[in-house]
Amino acid sequence: MAFRAEIDDFGAFYEATYRAAFRTAFGILRDRGAATDAVQDAYLSAYRERDRFRGDAPARSWLLRIVVNRALAEIRRPHPRLLELDVAGDATAPGDELARATDHLSLDAAMQVLEPRARAAVVLRYYDDLDHASIATVLGTNANNVGVILHRALIRLQAEMGRTDGLTVPLQGVRDDG
Repeated sequence: MAFRAEIDDFGAFYEATYRAAFRTAFGILRDRGAATDAVQDAYLSAYRERDRFRGDAPARSWLLRIVVNRALAEIRRPHPRLLELDVAGDATAPGDELARATDHLSLDAAMQVLEPRARAAVVLRYYDDLDHASIATVLGTNANNVGVILHRALIRLQAEMGRTDGLTVPLQGVRDDG
């Protein structure tokens, strides 16, 4: 039970998984403060429940499931949201950087129209590079359903962004910004 040992050294587990946990929460919530809170709550819950971890899935997937659940709960909670965009620097960026910045702004806006579960699937696949089986474990569904969710989400994102060339490059580029 290597995963059990991973949970037993919770400090090392935290260090090894924090970046992915935050990236996942931020990808779903699109708000740094809310993402930080969701991750904090997820680690607290994971720490308190670590004795109940069975080890039938990787510890990282177990944690990401808690993070996704916290982020989805935050979305369901009623409260006003403010969106802050700093686009002043984009006006002077060279052509490629301007196109990339525009893609990221368009992608961010398009992600907001996805249902939270679809947004979570996209984040887990393209930000965290999880396979369908791991995403299924996190979302509590099966791998085939994950494929359907991702397919529909990508079609919706392409439509929202007004693109016909696919989203592979912008979505994969997001992972590098971590």
